[in-house]
Amino acid sequence: MESRLNNLDIYVRPAVLELVPYETKYLPECIKLDANENPFPWPAKMKEALLSEKFDFNRYPDGMGQELKTHIAQYTSSAPESIMIGNGSDELIQMILLTFGGAGKSLIIHPPTFGMYQIYARLTETAVVPVPLLNGLDLDTEQMLKAAEAPDAQVIIVCNPNNPTGSLFPREEILRLVKESGKIVVVDEAYAEFSEQTLIPEIENYPNLVIMRTFSKAFGMAGLRLGYLLGQPKTIALIEKVRPPFNVNLFSQRAGILALDYLREYKLQIQQIKEETKKLYEALDQLPGLTVYPTLANFILFKPGDPDRWATELLKSGFLIRNMGSLPILGKCLRISAGLPEENERFIRVIREISENLK
Repeated sequence: MESRLNNLDIYVRPAVLELVPYETKYLPECIKLDANENPFPWPAKMKEALLSEKFDFNRYPDGMGQELKTHIAQYTSSAPESIMIGNGSDELIQMILLTFGGAGKSLIIHPPTFGMYQIYARLTETAVVPVPLLNGLDLDTEQMLKAAEAPDAQVIIVCNPNNPTGSLFPREEILRLVKESGKIVVVDEAYAEFSEQTLIPEIENYPNLVIMRTFSKAFGMAGLRLGYLLGQPKTIALIEKVRPPFNVNLFSQRAGILALDYLREYKLQIQQIKEETKKLYEALDQLPGLTVYPTLANFILFKPGDPDRWATELLKSGFLIRNMGSLPILGKCLRISAGLPEENERFIRVIREISENLK
């Protein structure tokens, strides 16, 4: 018995043993440009309002999140019954695949894209069918439709704008997948507030269309883990079957409600982030030997001559960025998100120095 307990691997599902843990760096002394976050603090009055409220933390929250869903419904011009809240996008991805995936089923993705789709596919024993982006940037709609012809194909996930490339795919291409694939099509719109493009109005036309949104990016709530799904009521009701009770805590629900009450202030932040992203893009694009990819999100993907060296030099200078490693077709790339204006000014000075030193 003791020898068996010394080798706990024998008790673990093979799909889990094969996984590499998703690791993130925590370096509070660095300027964080690695996680596509909103760098600005919450609107002051919103924060005051939230912290002045009395919370019954000894009680469970509203398990259905009715008040939050009412606010989201108003924000998205949807019906509350068309919405499901989740503990961040990660949980929402997992619930989608618990509902529509599983053993003998497959998920179609378009690498390079958000890595958690593949991780949750493996955890739910859903096979992954990758259809790489054309030139590393554009949706290969024809090949995705071809892949969807397989009997085991159940779900297609399209990240729009796409992480990590920043690409915004034409709505006509995504709607072709929805109309012609006959599969569940999930559109991850985590960065839609920056692109100002959404397929939410199309939900009423297609029961197989599900849209995923988050408060982590534009609304600066990455630390609270709050997201939501939108779909036709019957579609959402199916996913509700696998949602854990009380999955979104009381504090996060209230913060989401208040954030939507301060939408004007957040829109000003979003506009400033877009301006700062443009400033960073132009600074990178002026440097010799760099390929900078167009973006409609709050982050920029770029490819210097020696990405690993660049990442090291930036870390030495106090900037935490995302080293994406080798992406399909694009190769080794780095990704940054916009920081505060003063942080971005410092970053621009540093990259010019690095570029000069690495000549």
